[in-house]
Amino acid sequence: MYKQTTSPQLSVAKLWNNFRAGDENAYTCLMRNFAGPLFKYGMRFVSNSDFIKDCIQDVFFELWNRRERINHTESVKSYLFKALRLRIFREQSNWKYAEPLNDNYEFLIEFDIETSLIEVESSQEIKSKLENILNNLPRRQKEILYLRFYEGMDQDRIAQVMGLNRQSVYNLLHEAINGLRKHWFKEASILLLLLLK
Repeated sequence: MYKQTTSPQLSVAKLWNNFRAGDENAYTCLMRNFAGPLFKYGMRFVSNSDFIKDCIQDVFFELWNRRERINHTESVKSYLFKALRLRIFREQSNWKYAEPLNDNYEFLIEFDIETSLIEVESSQEIKSKLENILNNLPRRQKEILYLRFYEGMDQDRIAQVMGLNRQSVYNLLHEAINGLRKHWFKEASILLLLLLK
């Protein structure tokens, strides 16, 4: 059985290398570690849980079948997120509401109080306002914010997942943060009043 080392990154890298060598236990551990985050990410694109579960299952099935041909990766997480993203768009005809393969996909962000930037016990009203601000941003900007702040990916990893170059990621992240600031200032007085209640 695999024990957690002091460095989770080393542990995942070891699991990945062992999986590539055909270790079924390592493969199972990778599925357990990443199924949850992959599901949360996938559900941002299309709210059909069965479809997303099928896509994740397909990703892992394909990984196992191609394990001997898969290269080393610096980030297993971004590799898997990219694989899922590609699978979702490849299977787009199965979406509940089919949309053209471009920037018109949905990408919803829900504000998770437990991992929030605000560590006070805040009201449902504040949560709703923050969700509203985030979800008024363009889809790619929302996705980049999600990968950066919810999944902790750096710009290189985000570029890998989304199939963009690093400069495009930087520009979109900068625009997203500016967009948040702009909307935040509009709502700031209301939010401040709510916080001070």
